[in-house]
This record gives sequence, structure tokens and C-alpha cells, in this order.
Amino acid sequence: MSASELIEQANAPSAIAKEHEAKRSYPKTHANYWKARLEHRTYTRDGKRYEVPEWSVRIHFGGNRKSFDLETGSKEEAAAKARDIYLSLIAKGWSATLADLKPNAVQPIEITAGDATIGEFLAEVERTSSLKPKTFRRYSQCLRRVAAHIREVKTDESRYDYRTGGLLAWRKQVDVIPLSAITPAAVADWKIHYLRRANSDPRRKLEVNRSFNTWLRNTKSLFSSAIINKPNFGIKVPKFKVPDGQRGEREAYWFETVDFEKMGSMKFQAPAGITYEDLVMKARKELRAASPEVYKLFLLCMCAGLRRGEADVCLWSQLRPDDCSIRVEATEFIEPKHGSGGTVYVDQALMKELLSFRADGQEGFVVQSHLEWKATTYMRYRCEPHWRTLLDWLETNGISARKKVHELRKLFGDAIVKREGIFAGSAQLRHSTIQMTANHYTDPRQRAALPVDRLFSDKTSRRSFKSRRMSQEHEENGHANGAAQRANTRPTRVKKLTFGKKPAQ
Repeated sequence: MSASELIEQANAPSAIAKEHEAKRSYPKTHANYWKARLEHRTYTRDGKRYEVPEWSVRIHFGGNRKSFDLETGSKEEAAAKARDIYLSLIAKGWSATLADLKPNAVQPIEITAGDATIGEFLAEVERTSSLKPKTFRRYSQCLRRVAAHIREVKTDESRYDYRTGGLLAWRKQVDVIPLSAITPAAVADWKIHYLRRANSDPRRKLEVNRSFNTWLRNTKSLFSSAIINKPNFGIKVPKFKVPDGQRGEREAYWFETVDFEKMGSMKFQAPAGITYEDLVMKARKELRAASPEVYKLFLLCMCAGLRRGEADVCLWSQLRPDDCSIRVEATEFIEPKHGSGGTVYVDQALMKELLSFRADGQEGFVVQSHLEWKATTYMRYRCEPHWRTLLDWLETNGISARKKVHELRKLFGDAIVKREGIFAGSAQLRHSTIQMTANHYTDPRQRAALPVDRLFSDKTSRRSFKSRRMSQEHEENGHANGAAQRANTRPTRVKKLTFGKKPAQ
């Protein structure tokens, strides 16, 4: 044992004695009494124990016992705060003391339409709405971009510079723009300027239209009636007089005067020559041994249809081997998109493959990463290094879509719909409505091909005439309609995507 350890061990009894002496010698109205009773709270995450740096104290008074966060790392300040809380309990009681300790609420602001700025409007939306931080940040970016274009604020690469102040300087210029500057005419000019990016390329035009619709939808969401019509919303959104055909003029908000553009068909088209069977077999051969964490991410997205954010923080506790399912639910790390939580049923072979990577008694995340999870208002993935490896692998294997990981989910949905129908696909993809699934996927069983085979034959056999005559007789008797009705009312079962083998033809 070293000399320093011996000295520390010798001083330990005296330190304990001093602490007990402090507890006995000082009354509760003295700060030193509470100094000996301060403590650091602890919490456990991913099997590790962490200590909160700020002091806290537990106070027993009048038969009740509560713990208070003192919000300081200084022991002297914390002891003084604990003493003041105790004196308040003696003078006022529990109810009044707890009311005094509540954080001061942000006072609502009342600004007329002509005085409100973009920054003040966004601050009021943030104060009164229940938007998620990431959602509010995305909507705010869209509104600021529109306002910057209308007032011709310089928008270059420097506005992305959050390290040296470029982003903050750009925001300050935009946030002082009056809300009344976003007029119907100004927004119409912005729309024309945005849509001109497509030039004359029809395919590029559809891409720009979809991009414009996203920007407009996000911006208009900040002005929804659920936000600006709340009784505690302190900013009056301006209205403008706009032409109204034969009726002359009418008053309207700017967002009521701009329409969405046509987006064209959103049907998913699988990349030529690529099937989910081939991708799974290649991944198992090339990634399983070389990059097991990347391989697990691939399986969760390709064979279970999880979104990138869901796979990034998927927990072992969400895998249910008893019924071969993965439960997508809200956890401390993520809330499913648009409340699309639910159960995804997977093939037994896939569940066995995933569980083969799990050590005995292992809990926490399915995919391991050296980056820790942390709450942010921007898009951040815990498994970012593994995602980059997967993106490069997908590019090498023919996935050229801009959102390559989401392309795996689309391949999953396309395979389910083709095998089991649109209703099964909607359930497995956890879409909010069947219409959303129908907008993106085509059920091949719904195809009604026009029979023209006999029209291309040089000779028409007597058997074909007989078959046609019998078909007409059945139609007259209603047999055809009855059979079709029974076929259409057959219930659809939710089945799993077969893993590791091709479906029987």
C-alpha cells in the first residue's frame, strides 16, 4: 500500500467524524446542517451508472418527504438553497413552497400583425405548440428560407456554418423580417422561382414539384388552425386582400392563396435486375463475417421493413422470439413516425439469424456502436459509421436511389404486397391508411389483362367458340358475378417475408 493511500485511510475516520459532528452540532436553520446532507443523484443507462453533477437534498417535514434538485455544483450554494427551502416550509407549508419553486412560465407576448417578425412568430409557435423539437426545427428552416428569398437575404454556403457563427448571423437577418412581408404576391413569385429549377426536363419537373410541395407543406404547418387559433397564441397573423373573381376581393391568409403542384405517380419501381432474395444472399456472404453490425442493420431494414431511425436504436427487448415479431414502439430513444408503432411479423429464420448475434443475457441495443445516443434537435444516428459502410455497399450492389436505406424498406413492402396483397403490405409497413400503401405500391393480383390471345391466331378452333358460348351463358345466369364477388371478399392474411429462400413458383 502506498504512502498516500495510508494517509487517506488514516484521515478517513476523522472525515466521517466531522460529518457526524456537523449533523449533530448545527440546527436545521443553519446552512452547515444541510451541507452534510447533500447528495448526487445517479441513474443507469445501458448497464452503466452515471452521477448527476448538481447537488440535491431530501427534506422531511410535516410527515412528508421530498427530494429537491438544487441546480448547482457548489456545495455552499446548494446548502444555502436547502436551508431556504426548509425555512419556507416552516413559514408557508408544502403547497406554497412547491409553488414558489416552480420555474417561471414564459410570459405570452401580444404583438399586432404589423409589428410581428419571423423570429417572434417562431418563438410564439415554440411556446404554445406541442411540436416535437426536430419537427419544429424542420418547419422553421422552411419558413426562414421562404422569408429569405422574399427579402433577398444572401443565402450561400456560409449559412450552414454553425461552428464559426455563419448560421447564427444568417438567422439574425431573417428573424427581423416582418411577418407581413410574406404576402400572397411574394409567395407566388417565390413559387415561380422555385419551379424554374426544373427547366424543360419532365422527370426533373416531377422531382422539383415534390420538393416544392414538401417545403410548402412544412411552412404551412406552422400556420395551421391548431396553432394560430389557440387562445394563448399572442401573435395575430396578417390577412391580405386578394382578387376573388366575380365577387371582387376577399381577405385571406397568404397560405390560402398558394396551391400544391402535381407530383405524378408515386408508385415504387424496383431497380432493374435487383431482388430482395439476391440482396439478402449477397449481404450474408459479404457482410455477416466482415461487418456483423452493418449486417444487422441491413436485416432490420430489408427483412423487417424498419426505418433508418428505428433500426438505429432497436433494442433486444423489442424482438419477440415466441411469435417471431419485432415490436416497434416508443422508447426513451425514439417515438415512431406519425404514431406508426405496431408489430412486424418476420420469418422464423430471420429471428434466428438476428438472435445468433446476441450474447447470453445481453440487453440494450441490437446494433453496437462506439457512439453513444444523445437527444438532439437535428438528425443524428448512433450507428453513423455502420450506416456509411452500408450505403457504400448498397451503391456497389446497384442501389442508386438517393435514400438508399429507405429503398430497402420499399423493397420489403413491394415483396409483401406482391406475395400477400395490399392489405398485408399496409399492416407490415405500419401505414396510417390503406390509401398511403396504394399510392406507393401496386398489387399485381389486381391486374386485369385484356385477353387477346385468340385475336393473334390464324385459326380459331371450335373449342374457343364453345368456351366463349359457355362463358356467355354463365354470365347471363349470374355465375360469373357471384364467383368474382366471392373472390374479392376472401380475407387477406398478414404473412411474413420469407428469409433465406425464394418463394415457390
